[in-house]
Amino acid sequence: MIRVSAHVLHMKPSPTLQIKGIVERLLAEGRSVCNFGVGELNPEIRTPRPLIEAIVGALETDETHYSPSAGDPELREALSRDFRAFGLDYAPSRIVVCPGPKDALFKACLTILDRSARRNRVVSFAPIYESFEQVPRIITGLPPVVLETDERFLPDLNRLESTLKEDDSVAAVIINSPNNPSGAVYPHEFFEDLASLLSHHEEVAVLSDEVYRTVRYDETPYASIARLMPERTLYIGGISKEVSATGLRLGWVAGPASVMEALDRIEGNTSSCVHLPTQKGLARFLEADSDLGIRRGITVELQQRRDRFVRLFRRAVPAARLESPRGAFYAFPDVTGVLEAERRGAGRFASDSELSLYLLNEAGVACLPGSSFYRPGHLRFAYALSPGDIERGVQSVGRALA
Repeated sequence: MIRVSAHVLHMKPSPTLQIKGIVERLLAEGRSVCNFGVGELNPEIRTPRPLIEAIVGALETDETHYSPSAGDPELREALSRDFRAFGLDYAPSRIVVCPGPKDALFKACLTILDRSARRNRVVSFAPIYESFEQVPRIITGLPPVVLETDERFLPDLNRLESTLKEDDSVAAVIINSPNNPSGAVYPHEFFEDLASLLSHHEEVAVLSDEVYRTVRYDETPYASIARLMPERTLYIGGISKEVSATGLRLGWVAGPASVMEALDRIEGNTSSCVHLPTQKGLARFLEADSDLGIRRGITVELQQRRDRFVRLFRRAVPAARLESPRGAFYAFPDVTGVLEAERRGAGRFASDSELSLYLLNEAGVACLPGSSFYRPGHLRFAYALSPGDIERGVQSVGRALA
């Protein structure tokens, strides 16, 4: 009998892909489902035409060969220019292109984490995205150190300071802003305080996941730890969210030259390179969208959906507490009041997982329990849906909980 790695035995399935599979099965059975479960804009907000046309153009001119393992030179130049719009200075040589943001995170962790090293763990802040838990575990066999955040989902740097003083096994801190699943956006002042704290812990790196960097509402300014600590930060980016291209699987890592050289060796020996027509397409899209106008247009559409969801949800589920998220496209209401309420003839819900399953079966609404993100007592709703589906779904939740 073939044995599998002990690391894999302890891995959890991806909750977002699990719910996607369940919804697809229910739809195939003829059920009507409002899918707030998966963080995907397409087909409601489509991949921009300039990107599609550029990819098609690359295919038609037979640009289907290998690219250099670190990425097509045209794309790395375009990414370097695009970084400047966010106040970041990364030469093309300090960028490695990977097949998707998850893959970029995996290879960044593989580059800096060593199972046999004294420092071999990461710190993450709850609520956390699934990959921040599972990817380090694949590499080292160790789960992350998970620290709680406050009611606004902002990390407590006093807790981080205590952890770093008491635990010399920490190799990196993972930052995700705008945040999945909470929609929180960390302010510049937070990053200043974080940089000051980490200046006393020179062996600790930062992994900054910024795949939602353009999705910020209410004129919330862009802020990043990479502006303050470029030589200590590995920046994770990708096209999945900011240009509605989840299935095209293109991400990147930017960071110190020596780390990028090592990461390039990993890329060359694992993926070889990324699908060249997509690389060419993104390079030409970034040139066409150098003023960020197309990407800002996507954010405007998402903000309209956010406002609609928040307004309807507060009215439909008064027992829940929902602050208006500042970024990404997720609402993460506190449903403790719902869990504590007595249901007629059925008692209380035992957990947020039971509540999410109830909403799927009784309301035809798919969402994810907060416990999947280390924040029990919450639900995650991905509201990148049509305005009609948002209204229909939220009203169904309200009726099911009335």
